[in-house]
Amino acid sequence: MNIKKFVSKATDGLLDDVFRQSFLVSVLSSLAAIIVTVAAVPHFVDDPWPKVMAFVLLAVAIFCVVILLLTIFDRKHHYIWRRVFMAVVIFFFGYMCYDGGPQGFLHIWILLLPAFSFITFGIFEGFITALPVFLIMELFFFGPLHSVLKYQDLSVDFRLRMTLVYLVCLLLGFFAELLRSVAAKRLSNYTENFKYASMHDSLTGLANQNLLAKYLDDIYANKDENTTLGCLFVDVDCFKNVNDKYGHLFGNVVLIKIGEILSQEKEAFVCRWGGDEYVVCFANISEDVLMRIGEKYRAEIAACRFKDYPKFHITVSVGAVVIAVDENFNFDHVLDLADFANRTAKNNGKDNVSLAKKDQIAA
Repeated sequence: MNIKKFVSKATDGLLDDVFRQSFLVSVLSSLAAIIVTVAAVPHFVDDPWPKVMAFVLLAVAIFCVVILLLTIFDRKHHYIWRRVFMAVVIFFFGYMCYDGGPQGFLHIWILLLPAFSFITFGIFEGFITALPVFLIMELFFFGPLHSVLKYQDLSVDFRLRMTLVYLVCLLLGFFAELLRSVAAKRLSNYTENFKYASMHDSLTGLANQNLLAKYLDDIYANKDENTTLGCLFVDVDCFKNVNDKYGHLFGNVVLIKIGEILSQEKEAFVCRWGGDEYVVCFANISEDVLMRIGEKYRAEIAACRFKDYPKFHITVSVGAVVIAVDENFNFDHVLDLADFANRTAKNNGKDNVSLAKKDQIAA
């Protein structure tokens, strides 16, 4: 895979909250399993039987591995495994508050928790994870649990510094995640708006040729031996005269109104092909039904009236074709047939619907 594409794909994934959280839970749970397993070894070696803490840590390590596997293979319930992992993190760092090592060298690692919590779990769940550990740490440092602290040689100055630095890390982690989430949300909105603009016509809001191509790809990808595609090519009659006589702004109103009429059919995929031309597609439709819909469109457009110009009316010519979606399917050929049928409709006096002939489809 191209490195730039890989980096771009990975960046897009990390901007998605669900993907980022699942990814980081996987990474952190695997690291936690390794760290806890290593921490359990001295307890197995040094602690007298029944070595309770050693088995507790080993159970935590196994649990982290289970969370890792569930996060990877059961993405449907990712939020459950994430919250279970939050509980494991609280337990693990709570234990580190108790067993901080000689001179508190393990306590230093607790300072990393706020940053990891906010990045991995987000603002709300990050607080839920980081705050209980802070409270547990204070219970061991200054509260009733101080007497059971494994190493009693921690000075008051060290404990105060740890408390203050942890609070600073908590605030920094919160504001960093707040800025990241706001920036990610805005970037996501910009991306969604760009995607929408690239797939839709700016005037009518209908699909454009890009979205039509995607629709056709989906039809082809999900085809079976009975799949067919019906296509109507709708062209407004004498639209240039509308712009010349009434102005382009009113011409836009007409185009929007026609798009609204074409969109009334629930199963219709409506695309503004360009200018005053529209393409309307239907999956798995017969010629008779397609012709009835085409005639319905023609009649409704001819009957519609506009408030600013009550006597004005507009007509359309419609070309229709139904073709099988098989290995030889080519939409350019479909469009040529529909366009040819549309020209036939115009040659027959406009304001009518024409169906592509069987011999044309075979050709």
